[in-house]
Amino acid sequence: MTNVEARVNESKAVGPTVILLGGPMTVEDGSSLDSRQPIKDDPQCRIMRTCLAGSMRWWLTVISLVQPLLRAAGDDAFCLIIGGRTLLELEADGSVRRTGLRSVVPGGLSRVEIVRTGIEEGLDPTYEPAGKMDPSWNGTSMGEIGLRHSEPRRAWRVLDGNEWYLKQAGPTLRPAVIIDTTEGVLLDRTFETLSTRRLFDEQITLVLPHTQAAERYIRAYARATDPDQLAAPAITPPPWDPDAPPDPVRYTKLIPIETSFGVTGLVQCGQWKDPSDLEAARALLEARFDLQIGIWDLVGNATLRQTLLNTVPAVPPPADAAPIPAGAAKRATSHVAKKEAEATTEKQTLRTITKHFAPLLKLGWEANHRVRWFLRLPLTELVSYWPGADPFPLLQLEFVVRKRQCSVTAFARNRPNIDDYVLTRRAILEQIAYPDDSPLAPSMRPVLWQAAGGWADDVDWDERAVALVNRTEPWDFLFEEFCNEARRIHQEISAS
Repeated sequence: MTNVEARVNESKAVGPTVILLGGPMTVEDGSSLDSRQPIKDDPQCRIMRTCLAGSMRWWLTVISLVQPLLRAAGDDAFCLIIGGRTLLELEADGSVRRTGLRSVVPGGLSRVEIVRTGIEEGLDPTYEPAGKMDPSWNGTSMGEIGLRHSEPRRAWRVLDGNEWYLKQAGPTLRPAVIIDTTEGVLLDRTFETLSTRRLFDEQITLVLPHTQAAERYIRAYARATDPDQLAAPAITPPPWDPDAPPDPVRYTKLIPIETSFGVTGLVQCGQWKDPSDLEAARALLEARFDLQIGIWDLVGNATLRQTLLNTVPAVPPPADAAPIPAGAAKRATSHVAKKEAEATTEKQTLRTITKHFAPLLKLGWEANHRVRWFLRLPLTELVSYWPGADPFPLLQLEFVVRKRQCSVTAFARNRPNIDDYVLTRRAILEQIAYPDDSPLAPSMRPVLWQAAGGWADDVDWDERAVALVNRTEPWDFLFEEFCNEARRIHQEISAS
């Protein structure tokens, strides 16, 4: 029996499956919470999601579910993990210990690397072909997608590389189960990410941490008869404010010390279903690992279900939002204080080194420390993209100074695609950047030049300014064609 046949016979279901795992827990200060309830001042449910993703107890529950799923899917079946690989545990003295996920999952982890070749470059023979990118705006082939598995190929594999390419590579990769602890899926209001980069196989099972935001999104997906017309209640990140202090929510880490985690959400064949039978089957197989019964047989066979399963109706989570537990709030406050001190030092240092870049200002570069770049070079006139909007160049270069690194990136606010344009000119850009790096990769802000050493290092800033002066004219000339095309497109859009 093939892998696919085994999975079809076992599940007796048509269409992918989504399983949410979560439930009640007690954290270090004795607070009783439920992963499905909201926490005050955290509408995106980041605290709960990161809590589960980094919880040893949550992962042990995941393992107890995924192991029988993999057995049902065949000998070659594997689980693909998208997200972090570090678990947090509380020590007796109150400190936090980090544990690698590789030491927890049965048999350890192996890797699956996903890559995209450059323009008109052949795929390295050590990679398995897994699809091609769509052509660019001028018809140029944008490269191929390749996969490479580390050896030995284990049943639990982590994804290295850009998960965006799962749209092309997923059908070739063909994992039986995907565990996704990121929030990327929940940010897409059209369900395209969910359907093309996660549920690309009719027999696939997707496992997610069960938060209120995840349930809201997956319920909307189950109701959607036409994803192109029904928008999901996606997570909406707050607008970026460069002057805002660090958000404590980002650094709030809950560490469960007692849990009752289990299967708390289930979608099959596009329908939200009662997860009680699946949770009962998971719990039975966890306790009786000697049983050689498929998990979907336990759920789908009425006789086995009535004879062996102790099904308990799912208990709904508390409706009220919970406050952030005191221990986690204290750690977050301490972390934010360190971040704010570092931000103050960064601002002071950047103001100090500004004087070294006077030669760049004479070439048209502009200083602006309140946004993501240190200096910018507009390569076109400023235009307004809609009435009342602040004017912005069609293309600009951005000199970014990080703590340990400096770089120059290119950013275009409208078509044509800057990503396509620079990748077709990789060789020229590498010559301009030499002897420093030009690590071009698909990005909204491709990196044209990069050098080690940032605001926290002892850098010869006069020498760095000269390096950028020598590269400014070649960059300006290289992007002239792009700027002309951007002007033409902008005029057409404005006239329409």
